[in-house]
Amino acid sequence: MKIKLLFLALLLSCFAKAQEVQLHYDFLPDREYTTFTFEFFRPDKLGSTFFFTDFDFNRKDGANLAYFEIARKFNIKNKAIEGLNFHIEYNDGLLMTDDKSGSPENPLGFPLNRAFLVGLGFPIKIGNFTLNTTYMYKNTYGSSGFDGQFTAVWFHSLFNNKITIRGFLDFWSDDRSDGYSKKAILLTEPQILYNFNKNFSMGSEIEISNNFLPSEEFEVFPTIMARYAF
Repeated sequence: MKIKLLFLALLLSCFAKAQEVQLHYDFLPDREYTTFTFEFFRPDKLGSTFFFTDFDFNRKDGANLAYFEIARKFNIKNKAIEGLNFHIEYNDGLLMTDDKSGSPENPLGFPLNRAFLVGLGFPIKIGNFTLNTTYMYKNTYGSSGFDGQFTAVWFHSLFNNKITIRGFLDFWSDDRSDGYSKKAILLTEPQILYNFNKNFSMGSEIEISNNFLPSEEFEVFPTIMARYAF
């Protein structure tokens, strides 16, 4: 399965202009699994297209999570807000129980409810640092009411491009388990990388979350990661 996924990512890279693969190792007790990530980004005269997919290998017999997001931005020419854009996005995936203690004897699969997002985005410049922000309406399958999401993405190089700091922050609303009330969810994954050359990097990603399934607590999960850009 891992070989097939890697082959698929390499095949997609033949048709993309800017892409990368990442391999993460979650080393904390009760996790101890790898995640394979493929990212694709292509700007053009109308805006940009972004796609990524994650596969968690948290079972001995293969992957137990498959998740992807695809987003398209269209530039909006105006004199008031520099970099203003119209944003549309689709998220989807599926999850299977792991094979650690406490899991069912037979694996169970669950859909990660698909979501459509639409909104506006623009960059916020803070000195030499740029924070790309997006403000969206989020339509999640089965949601009991209106939901919204704020996303911020950053990328910054230091020390003559030897160090890269990058990542994202998502803050959105979703149904509680009772199905009648809402909760606010925070997920951010900052990365710090040492760039050996323009293609290969190593470093760490730290997943920080609150109210993010399956837990509804504040949690921090560091990983060791390697990245290869094509």
